[in-house]
Amino acid sequence: MDAVTASLALRHTPGLGPRTWKRLLAAYGSAQAAVEDWRHWAERRLTSAAVAQSFGAATWREAVHTEMQAARRLSARIVLWSDEVYPPLLRAIADPPILLYVLGRGELLGGPCVAVVGSRRPSRYGLDMAQSIARDLARAGVCVVSGLAVGIDRAAHLSALAEVGSSCAVLGTGMDLVYPAKHRDLWQRLAQDGVLVTEFAPGTRPEGRNFPYRNRIISGMSLGVVVIEAALRSGTAVTAALALTQGREVFVVPGPVTADTFHGSHQLLRDGATLVQSGADVLRELAAPLRRYAGDLPVRTPEPGAVSPSPAPSSASPPPVFPSEDARTVWQCLHPEEPRHVDAVAQTLGWDAGRVSAALLLLEMEGLVRQTPGMYYTALRG
Repeated sequence: MDAVTASLALRHTPGLGPRTWKRLLAAYGSAQAAVEDWRHWAERRLTSAAVAQSFGAATWREAVHTEMQAARRLSARIVLWSDEVYPPLLRAIADPPILLYVLGRGELLGGPCVAVVGSRRPSRYGLDMAQSIARDLARAGVCVVSGLAVGIDRAAHLSALAEVGSSCAVLGTGMDLVYPAKHRDLWQRLAQDGVLVTEFAPGTRPEGRNFPYRNRIISGMSLGVVVIEAALRSGTAVTAALALTQGREVFVVPGPVTADTFHGSHQLLRDGATLVQSGADVLRELAAPLRRYAGDLPVRTPEPGAVSPSPAPSSASPPPVFPSEDARTVWQCLHPEEPRHVDAVAQTLGWDAGRVSAALLLLEMEGLVRQTPGMYYTALRG
């Protein structure tokens, strides 16, 4: 049995849910290894004897065959829990999807992600804040995650897609359906310039019970969740609650106290969420985990023939301590009095803009650069 079939067999076995998948996958390392040893599940106290027998009876066979046939008609990729490209934060939650259908730039799933969520009927203020915060996050190299819904979700996706970090939409349907239908334009842009993700089989309709499952993925793959505008007992409030149970940071943009669409937001603030007013606030709060992501970037020397970096500003003060080797290299390309555009730095070093933006974010957090309007930077001493 191949890895995809094994994963689908586990998913379609009666009595097996995400928490049990997680136990089996954690115990064996992969779905293939787990299914090969199904006779010992009960003995190892991973499932009940009845569930193990149900798997052994292959009650899942027809459902797996049907889904496999439908999956072959998709252009989407199937990413398994054990695959290297599976979102690392999502893998660690208590009830992760056993597999994901992924369409678009799958490499975005391995970088830093932050969710931006909110009302389907937002105020103008809420839309403006969603666009501003999503743009700031994506400009810093962070992938903005949301749920493809109308309102705040759409605004966040569109704003982030224009920046280097781009955007990820988590669907509550199968990958072969566009919901809502009027978002086909956004769906197509995400498929090309961002990434679409779902755990649901092809043909899955947008039923209400699906969306809490979708929401746990939105929060689970993200370092934090930014709530732009949320009413009490809304889907956004559910996502925030899931984020808290997963140990994620929850950030809230405050709004008018008289607006019903902000009552859930203000309740989250009373419960201890962090108040934010800009993307820069979110980036500062997440500085430590973002630094870990940027520190993992490979070191690369400039391409042959590239312009040599200008020398670092001279000073009698001690040399600064850099958070990464990439940060040092980028800082050496900057001048204290002549701002340089991020694209000019990328061209000098022969790097992509995302790598330069990640290094600049670290430098800004350390007080080693200053950003001026238009994505220009100058060097500072720490």
